[in-house]
Amino acid sequence: MARLLAVMLMALAFVQTSALDSEEDRPKGARRRARERALAAQTAEDVAKNGCAQLGGDKWFTDAHGVLFQVKQDHCTISFNLQTKSGAQVAKKGVVRGVQVFMEPPFPVGTVEGANVRFENGAKWERKW
Repeated sequence: MARLLAVMLMALAFVQTSALDSEEDRPKGARRRARERALAAQTAEDVAKNGCAQLGGDKWFTDAHGVLFQVKQDHCTISFNLQTKSGAQVAKKGVVRGVQVFMEPPFPVGTVEGANVRFENGAKWERKW
């Protein structure tokens, strides 16, 4: 009797785990890709409405070194404070035209790609929230 109960419990456990595995049949990264499509559509809508992508407001980014910063945007002009290696804050300014980001030197030209900004030198600002 105890063996039968043990076998029944094992069978029930296998059935429950196979039900959990059905979510793994979903394509990997589907939520990430849906989020990227939604952000790309939002960027295209901003460009059509304002003439430039919106990087300011309540959006926070990390730079190539992982330092968190917030961009302030007035129409298509942006500004933000960057932290140097010594810990000092440096104010940077730039302009957004369409999806192109033009910063004062030594920044290369950047392109808004969904939620991120990718620069010609390979550096990237990643949107955190």
